[in-house]
Amino acid sequence: MELLSFLTVFLLLFFIGMRLLQIGLHYFMNAKIERWLTKGTNNIIVSIFIGTIATTFLQSSSVVLVITISLVTIGVLTFRQTIGIILGANIGTTVTGEILVFGDTFPFLIWLLIGTVLLLFPQKVLFYSGCIFVGISTIFVALDGFESLATLVANNHMIIEGFTLTKTYPSFGVLIGTIISGIIQSSSATFGLTLSMIDHQLLSLSGSIAVVLGSNIGTCVTSLIASIGTTKEAKLVAVAHTTFNLVTVIIALPLIPIFTMIALKVASDSGMQLAHISVIFNVFSVLIVLPFLPLVEKMFTK
Repeated sequence: MELLSFLTVFLLLFFIGMRLLQIGLHYFMNAKIERWLTKGTNNIIVSIFIGTIATTFLQSSSVVLVITISLVTIGVLTFRQTIGIILGANIGTTVTGEILVFGDTFPFLIWLLIGTVLLLFPQKVLFYSGCIFVGISTIFVALDGFESLATLVANNHMIIEGFTLTKTYPSFGVLIGTIISGIIQSSSATFGLTLSMIDHQLLSLSGSIAVVLGSNIGTCVTSLIASIGTTKEAKLVAVAHTTFNLVTVIIALPLIPIFTMIALKVASDSGMQLAHISVIFNVFSVLIVLPFLPLVEKMFTK
């Protein structure tokens, strides 16, 4: 019960931080992002790049996909134009993981102080800058909280047994990641939780990779919900996003030992290994799908 209470508090802090960060970035980038999404989407490489950049700025693939679904619903974009954005959004969301691994060295208290002061100013530029500062620092406060949860988790034999199974049965790790991300609707929060577990050696590297892969499936819930009551083409965006994530995870599942070996070579720190392999997996997924895009388009639009 104590574990659940603390987890709820720190997840709320994480989501508040993410929301503040999104509000701040939305003010500075929203108009530009919508222009980017509606221009250059006829070229698949350009649209992948646009999806990546938009997700990096908004720090949420779900937000980018919801915007995309909205633009398809009102007829600004066609389903064909969104394929690259879907692929790019998956790459862009890995930037959050790269940022989170710097939690131990990030001066979040200083940023929190600066952000709080900026929020007191009536000028929009200063206020929304304050949202960004406070949002980022709150995210790292939540991550610090996740770290403290590791002690409570270590005393829970049922959870430890479940984590141990992920090393032998990667599919179980994928299931855990899917369920957690599906419930809290955030692959970033799932990554943060996984990061704290691997840092305290409660999860193996291969098990944590499996959980992160599963979070890619769970995060599709948001776009599926957003597509309810929309046009047929808008629904196709959500279905294509879910299908892409599901298929690429199924392909990657037997390759987890290879991803683990690559992770051990690209970094020495376990958090860095997890963040880097998340980027590698998502880029790998896009490269797998690229040659088959004409076939994918026909399959969904026939």
